Amino acid sequence: MEIKPTKYQPGQKVWTLIGMKAEEKTIRSINICVDTDGGQTNYYYMVVPKGKEFSSEAFVTYSENELFTSKEELRMSVFGD
Repeated sequence: MEIKPTKYQPGQKVWTLIGMKAEEKTIRSINICVDTDGGQTNYYYMVVPKGKEFSSEAFVTYSENELFTSKEELRMSVFGD
């Protein structure tokens, strides 16, 4: 069973939509899950503000298709132009 490289790395800044608003986040960690069929799913956790390390916000995960390397890439995904 092979673990494929992730698209993003811890410490990398990415853009995503949260409540229909574009936000820039920093990746804190990645959870890589591989099932018995060899399918791999990567779950990304973001850095949260100090004092919120144990809040529900700290446990929100994002998939690769929800993350973008730039605000422009996010805009292109939403508007397609």
